[in-house]
Parts: sequence; structure tokens; C-alpha cells
Amino acid sequence: MAVKIEFIQNARGIKTCSADGIKLHSSYNPEVEAERFVQSIECPFFPAYILVTGPALSYCLPYLKKRFPEAKICAVRYCRDFDSYNEKFDRVFYSEDKNLCESLFNFMGEEGLSASLFISWQPSEKAFPAEYKSSWEEIRKAVVKSRDVLATREYFSKRWVKNCIRFCTFLNETASIKAGTSPVLVCASGPSLKTSLPKIKELRKNFFLIAVSSALSPLLAYGIKPDLCISTDGGYWAKRHLSILNGGEKIPTAISAESAMYARGIEGTPVLPLSYGDGICEAFLKNFLFETMRARRNGTVSGTAAELALSITSSGVFFCGLDLAPSSGFQHTQPNELENDACYKDTRTFTKETRLTPSTFDSPALCIYRDWFASQDFKGRLFRLSAGFAYKNSLGKIPDVNWNFFEDFAKKNSGFDLPQISFRKFSMEKESRLKLIEKTLQENKGSAEWISEALPSLYIRDSRSGKNFLSNEIKEKMENFIQNVSRAAFPGGKES
Repeated sequence: MAVKIEFIQNARGIKTCSADGIKLHSSYNPEVEAERFVQSIECPFFPAYILVTGPALSYCLPYLKKRFPEAKICAVRYCRDFDSYNEKFDRVFYSEDKNLCESLFNFMGEEGLSASLFISWQPSEKAFPAEYKSSWEEIRKAVVKSRDVLATREYFSKRWVKNCIRFCTFLNETASIKAGTSPVLVCASGPSLKTSLPKIKELRKNFFLIAVSSALSPLLAYGIKPDLCISTDGGYWAKRHLSILNGGEKIPTAISAESAMYARGIEGTPVLPLSYGDGICEAFLKNFLFETMRARRNGTVSGTAAELALSITSSGVFFCGLDLAPSSGFQHTQPNELENDACYKDTRTFTKETRLTPSTFDSPALCIYRDWFASQDFKGRLFRLSAGFAYKNSLGKIPDVNWNFFEDFAKKNSGFDLPQISFRKFSMEKESRLKLIEKTLQENKGSAEWISEALPSLYIRDSRSGKNFLSNEIKEKMENFIQNVSRAAFPGGKES
């Protein structure tokens, strides 16, 4: 039942209001009330963002700006009745947003959320109890996610930079893409991919084909060669999926510099370097003058692949194998490199069925990936495609379509041009590469950007308290970090 908002002009000519009879502001002097509210806030750090929930007529906003001039001020509205008071906020969210957690995370990021001040305009709590409760639960989820991402960054930062150094050491050929007008088909490796393999092979000339790394083996096994492979993960499992490229199979591969790939694969594969525009790896990409393609970081390679696909065509993008759901059997379409490794460990006491059982349950990662896709607006250009597969979920505004839909779409958009890939040799002597790597490390080890990536928790702690980034603790830890990653520039031998 909707809450009734009543706007009132008091005797002094100042507007105030109530919700179902509950006063949201002082009847006499709401401005003084708001000023006292802001003065009473305890905040022992310098916030990058302030998020106030249920601010009603926004009387607290100018006082927040005055007290925290460097912070971006945001609001969560419990209803739409106060939209005319949104203009001076840096961003306004709504409690009715089913993906409020993702919306907050997408706007503030993990560092912003960890350096945020969250406050509630208390009179609104009583008037909108359900909205108050749901909003703060979403805020809690966003903060927990930001902490998890920061912990992951800190844990893996050395590995990512070592991957970047190997990338710069072994890369011999780069690729670039000229956008076209044809449909683009992206293949992930969910079980629904298997239903589409015959149609992909039959209609292969009607689209530009991108395979995420885990879909590469099933496509090749079915005699389908993608135009481009993409991998953005810095860990061993993603690298294992790309091992098929070690044997001379030349498929242009889009990877970020921090992605994991065997040295033999980097040497023998045309690589399309993806640039996120920030971080430690960006400095290497610029110093080595690689021609890059802009991409956006995402928790799943499928998210990055979706945005890359949309950027290289003016037509539609179709996704096969984007299940993002638990499975009663294999979680991925077979063959799968990780399954090929794991099956050798199956025994009578620890069977294949026992090993596969966890994939029948939903996981936090799958929920995060689903929420991301469901929260995006792809302007009607992204479709989830299968041969009548019964999905266990929906992905928001992304429609589920079949191959009849695709064929009709292709006919209506005939006369298209496929995106074109061009290649360029990268010639730099090994000694010159090593010198440039060392120069890049030494020049940037004191920068705030590098510190925030190598030591994110320490960076946020000190930036919140206003301390000098080059404290002795940071200097010492950054020196250790540089020494550790430098070893990747002088490997004892090439990775197989």
C-alpha cells in the first residue's frame, strides 16, 4: 500500500512534509533540524562518498556539502514523491531497485564503498520501515562485496603483475579489430551451448564468433573455429583453458595484460591487448606502446565479452551458453580442459558424481554474475540464444530467443560486413624489454595508483585518515612488492 505524502507550508513560509501522518521534518524550522543532524554525525575519516537514506525534502544536503566538501553526496529514495529535490545530489538511487547492491557497487566501486559514510534520515525510518530495512540490507551486501573484491585484489595483485610482465616479455604479434555491421555470437560454456553447436556450425558464415576461454575446446572439438577468443582471468584455471593454443592453433585472443596465459601461447598467438585504462598494467601497456582495445573490468569474462562484442558491431549480439545457473550434470559443455584434468583423480571412494555434486547447488559467484547481467541495460541489442534450452533463470531485460529468431534477424539485416581483424608484428629485443620493465617498475612504485592496486586495504586506510601515502610502512611493503614481481622478468625457464 502506497504511503501518502502530504506537503505543508508552515507559518514561516517554509515547506515541510509528512508520510501517513508521520512528520519527516520539523514543523517549525526544518533547516535548523537538518543542520544539527549533520553536526551530530560522528565521522573519524575523510569520506569519498556519503550515502543518506530517505532524505525527504533534502534539507540536510547543503550542510553535508559544507561539512564534507570533497565527498560526493548520494541518496536512496524510499518513494518517487521527492524527485523534484534530486537535482543537487551527485547520484540518487531507489529502494525499489531490485539490484540496488549492484547499482551502488557499479557507481562507487570497491574503493569508494570502503571509503563511504552511510547515514539515515531517521524520521523516514518510521514512515517507510520496509523500504528502510531492504535498502540497508542492500547497502550491507554492497559493502561486503567491496571488501571481498579488495581482499581478492590484494591476494592476487602480485600474480596479476607477474602475468603482465610475462605478457610484455613474450608477446610477438598483436591484433586489432575494425568494427562491422554483422551479428556477433559470443559463446560461453554453460550446458545450453551443447544444444546450439549444430546451428553454430550450419550458420557459421552469418556472424562474427567470439569464444570465452572455457568454450574454446567444445567449439574446436565440434569443428568450429572462432574468430576471436577472450580471457580476462589471472588465475591458473583460465590459463588451462588456453593450453590448446600452445600447440600452434592460431586463434586471435583478446586478453588483458594481467590475464594468465602460457608463455608459449603468448609467443605463438596474435594477441588483442585489452586495456582497462588504469592500474599497474596500464603503465606497462603505455610504455610498450601496444595498440590496445578499451575494455571494462568485470567479475566474469562473459561480462567483458558482452561489452566488447557490442563495441565491434552496430548489429545485435547473441550469447550461447550463458546459463549462470547450477547444473545437474557437468557445469560446462564438454570437452572441458579442467574436467580432463580432474577426471584422472576420480576413484571408487571419490567418484565423478561426488565431484560434480557441488555444481548442482547455486553459488555466490553465480548470483553475482546473474545480478550484473540483470542490472545492465543493453538497449535491446543483447540476446540469450539457445535451441530451446529450458533456463532456470532470467537475465532481466535480456530476452531468451531461439535459432528461428536468429535466422529471421539475420535475414532482416542482410548485406552486413563482418568485423575485420588485422595483425601487426611486435619486434623488440629481449634485453630492451627487460630494461623497460625495470624502468616502469621503478618509476611508478611510489604512485598512489600503484599503491592502491598493490596494497588496496592499506591505501584506503591511509587515504581515509589523510596520512601521507609514502609512509615508511607503505615504502617498505612496496619495495617488497617490486622485488617479488621483478622475478617474473627473469624466469628460470619458459612456462610450458
